[in-house]
Amino acid sequence: MKDLDGKNIVITGGSYGLGLEIARAFLKEGANVFTIARNKEKLDVAVEDLGRDVRRGRRVEGYPCDVTDREGITATIDTIAAEKGGIDALINNAGIVIPGYFEKVTVDDFETVLRTNYLGAVYSIKAALPHLLEHPESAVTVTSSVLGYKGIFGYGTYSPTKFALIGLAEVMRAELKDRGVQVTVLCPPDTDTPGLAEERKTRPRETEAIAGTGGLADPADVAAKFMKGFKKGKFMVIAGLAINALYRINGISPRFADYVFDSMVKKERSKRA
Repeated sequence: MKDLDGKNIVITGGSYGLGLEIARAFLKEGANVFTIARNKEKLDVAVEDLGRDVRRGRRVEGYPCDVTDREGITATIDTIAAEKGGIDALINNAGIVIPGYFEKVTVDDFETVLRTNYLGAVYSIKAALPHLLEHPESAVTVTSSVLGYKGIFGYGTYSPTKFALIGLAEVMRAELKDRGVQVTVLCPPDTDTPGLAEERKTRPRETEAIAGTGGLADPADVAAKFMKGFKKGKFMVIAGLAINALYRINGISPRFADYVFDSMVKKERSKRA
């Protein structure tokens, strides 16, 4: 989607962090942004913050809703479409992380992450698609991760959901490419957000050692890279040099990528020997 001026953009998980900066990027392009998040207090703060970047004649509004509530998210998206004159793009950014050793995370943890990261996106897309198809040019984005193409130590609950999102996006791209719906996958690196700060409190030391090699990305920079790829109609937007290199290396030689990460784990564990 090259021209975003006046377009109606719905963003889930847009109250802070990367989602907030993606919302801001769309506002700076002249779009109307309708952001959905489960925490109303954070959502209200985000909308007030984003209001500074709204162009004249455009709007930003918040809708409190949990993407795991299928009926609720359907009603919310239908309401936005009915009251705002349709939807031009849906950006799925809502997500949670519960890191930990596979032996220690619970089945409930797996189900919680699955409901938010994968099923939450499915519910949102199913609700938005009829409205998107009413427009000659529309778009759907899912936010995956480097962990969506490479399973990494400590992310047993999270990584499979991100793999699933890439698979879902590939199916949608194939089915919708002749119907005017652009499909994009955003794969951000570790990004300096409140969510990551919370995640780091509980992720294993081995995971921390691996993640530490890539540094932290600024959410505004990631949002800018996403916007550049989104406007060009790219399917895969890998917003970071290190994770782009990993994507290519893993595609050519998964065993080499495994060797690199296994070596990092071994080195970290040797410190405790």
